[in-house]
Amino acid sequence: MAVTIRRNERSWAIELITKINQIARDNELAIKRAGGESTISTGKRNTMFPDVMLYGNDAQTVILQGWELKMPDVPIEDETFIKDAQRKAVALNLNSCLIWNFTYAALYVRTEKNSFKKVKQWNDTSHIRTRPDVDTYRKDWESFLEKIVLEINVYFVSGDFKNANIGDIISNNTIAIMLQRNKEIIGEGLQQACVRDAVMSAYIDNWWINIRSEYEHDESNKFYAYAKTIILNWTNRIIFAHIIKHRQNAALKIDDLSYTTSPAEGNLIFQEITQRCDFYNVFASIRYNEAIPDFAWQDCIELSLFLKANGIDHLDQIALQNILEGSVNTTKRAINGQYTTPPILAKLLVKLTVRDWSDFVLDCCCGTGTIPKEALGIKKEILGISKAVETVWACDKYQYPLQVANISMTDPSTIHLANRIFQHNALTLQTGTLISITNPEDGSDMKLPLPIFGAVTSNLPFVAFELIPQDDMDAIGILPDRELLDGRSDLYCYITLKIADMIKSGGMLGIIISNSWLGTKTGSGFIAAVKSKFNFLQVHLSGKGRWFKNADVVTTILILKKKEEQQVDATQFFLWGKSLEELSIDHESERQLINSSLLGQELDPEVATVSTYSEELMESLLDMNVSYNALFHKVEWLLSVKTLLKPIEDVFFVFRGSRRGWDPLFYPKHGEHSIEQQFLKKVLINARKVTTLTTTADSDAFCCSKTIEELRLENCCGALSWIEKFIDQKNGVGKPLPVVLKRANMQWYELQDNEVAEIFTMMNPDQRLFFGRFETPSFVNQRLIGLKHRPEYHDEDLNHALLNSMITMFYIEASGFGRGLGVLDINKDNISNCYMLDPHLVAPMDREDILETFSCIQSREILKVSDELQDPTRIKFEKTVLKAFGLEEYFDSIKYSLLSLQCTRSAVKE
Repeated sequence: MAVTIRRNERSWAIELITKINQIARDNELAIKRAGGESTISTGKRNTMFPDVMLYGNDAQTVILQGWELKMPDVPIEDETFIKDAQRKAVALNLNSCLIWNFTYAALYVRTEKNSFKKVKQWNDTSHIRTRPDVDTYRKDWESFLEKIVLEINVYFVSGDFKNANIGDIISNNTIAIMLQRNKEIIGEGLQQACVRDAVMSAYIDNWWINIRSEYEHDESNKFYAYAKTIILNWTNRIIFAHIIKHRQNAALKIDDLSYTTSPAEGNLIFQEITQRCDFYNVFASIRYNEAIPDFAWQDCIELSLFLKANGIDHLDQIALQNILEGSVNTTKRAINGQYTTPPILAKLLVKLTVRDWSDFVLDCCCGTGTIPKEALGIKKEILGISKAVETVWACDKYQYPLQVANISMTDPSTIHLANRIFQHNALTLQTGTLISITNPEDGSDMKLPLPIFGAVTSNLPFVAFELIPQDDMDAIGILPDRELLDGRSDLYCYITLKIADMIKSGGMLGIIISNSWLGTKTGSGFIAAVKSKFNFLQVHLSGKGRWFKNADVVTTILILKKKEEQQVDATQFFLWGKSLEELSIDHESERQLINSSLLGQELDPEVATVSTYSEELMESLLDMNVSYNALFHKVEWLLSVKTLLKPIEDVFFVFRGSRRGWDPLFYPKHGEHSIEQQFLKKVLINARKVTTLTTTADSDAFCCSKTIEELRLENCCGALSWIEKFIDQKNGVGKPLPVVLKRANMQWYELQDNEVAEIFTMMNPDQRLFFGRFETPSFVNQRLIGLKHRPEYHDEDLNHALLNSMITMFYIEASGFGRGLGVLDINKDNISNCYMLDPHLVAPMDREDILETFSCIQSREILKVSDELQDPTRIKFEKTVLKAFGLEEYFDSIKYSLLSLQCTRSAVKE
């Protein structure tokens, strides 16, 4: 690589550093020494670190200040000069910096608003104007330099200028800076290279198909995403090698990395380290990581030289571990990490699952290693370091996360031990398979057979059935138990069945999975398949916010036991009353939660409530068309009222509102059209603005079944004009509306109005649960569910009242499950299968009482459910309804279940 900086400039920087060190030796200062010569800029790009760094200790682990140097021909007011110094101060998390050009020096301080202001400028050597003057007036600038060092030392002694620890800099700042500086330049280079290399293009494209969900909220460009992976592959290897080099002599080879080293030679250095001390998953290169431009490669070299020169070998074990953990966390954020398991959740999962700590534990989808790290930490305290490492295994389908996982699972006390971590698809794991791991003590190849495991704990991939990669589909295609699941099962369903082969009889499986199974037919099939291999012991759900804050996904924990002779036929549903944040600092609550699960008891309802169901009881409840989701909320009372209930579909015809698409065409706004009245029908588009239980449809729907020719013959100019407005329009993907809206036996612009609703409810309600009634039967669109009375249930007033009782509100909640944004996932079938109190069982006198109390609710605004059940008029109505059916004693039980269901669903927004 060409060296573009002039030799005399670098030499003078070294001279400056030497002089500062002499001043520090001759005086008792807070400034102990200076350094930085190893990373002085080579190449045309601005460096990451200052030209000169002042240290607060001889080990060079505490950085006080960075100086940026130029020769006299660069003005002290040069904006680039100033900004470079300030940028590097921010990178080092310092609040001061100094610039120097041998003529002047200027000191800048960082304000609370993250801007910089100049607090002092020295002009003592203003007679130095040229580069030759630097040599001529050497004594002058040396004296000037001593004055500056002594003056700024006062700031460090007083504490006005803060310092930074090298460990914090590396773990919190450096990786993020590397990504920010290099993502685009590497990504654009990859994109250009793929034009010339079809194999590279296919590789990155296939990689992106498999990994895209990991970057869902972070990167939409596959080349930028892969660029980040390349940067992290280099930075993690460099940092880890420097951390272990004084405990693993083979890693001292990292010190050979210099500005004359090429990326290919860099890979050879790590290959040599791996051959001698393993950590293959850390030090292995990823494909095309040598496709890195000179500027980006310069940053990698500078990082390595910075670590080499800055006392990382003097850090204690805790500081080194903090660097490892910080680097892992930064890396996880960089690859989005929306599904990365929070450490407290990983710890809880392990403790809820493992029964025998001396037995082997596996994470079959370990990702970046949070769960096996927690298992290792617990086992080390119980069994000691060696036994812990030998009994914790981890694998992942993809090679790159294993780099982070191996770093995560390693601390300075285990560097000499071989982590049982390997690349493998969970769908093809087999006990007895020989896994190759290098012994870090002597470099020998260890062939270790995969054992049968006492426990498997894993956060399984959140991959919907339609997004399962082809290689996983191929693996699923040969699973003997695949027929137990239907074709709409998510990936985690298949892994759950397959991993049973890796668990011994009576062994445990603890998995984090999506909550989608709680309220779907596919989910019921999944549980039935699970029961063929496991005892269905426990389900855990958060009642206090999502466990994964950065993803719109709600998750559950399943605790399963591999079937053996003694069967357990009870299942417990744990609803956590504490958030992960609370559990991470409240160790007593954490202990109570774990003990509650292990003992199968409700020890503290504020920490977790427990609902226990026998197999028979659970099936009886599910037969009443509630979802698994309802079973967290103490719903045994439901069986006591069973004989008084009727499916809604027995009382009403239930249908979804017309689903046509392209609302601007079918729902013309008032005043924006001249459509003839005969083609307009009243419609309710959504229920957000509905405020009372009786309402009127407030919008128009364009309903025209006539042909264009018929409209012309009948001179229907308004309808014709409206249709012509859309005839040339295209949808979001460029297809003409007449094509995409075409339906059999219909005009492309036709919206049929053959079903009008007397009563309606929402598809995906939030805080308000109600059934509204139209004053005049009206048209509803696809966002609503319509109901029309069956002839045998003709008492419309009573039916409307009973629909709005809290038993039906409970059923709406209990038939579905909450999505990540807190809305309830229900559809027309859910409503059809909901139960309501049977109108035919109401005595005439009770009917009058019910309608009288219901009228008070009809005349006021609809409230949130939590407010409804605090309102005296609502309570009076509910108790009147329950009394009519002899159910007064169940008021509190129904209220608890309903509010608990809704509170849990709403909590995901927190």
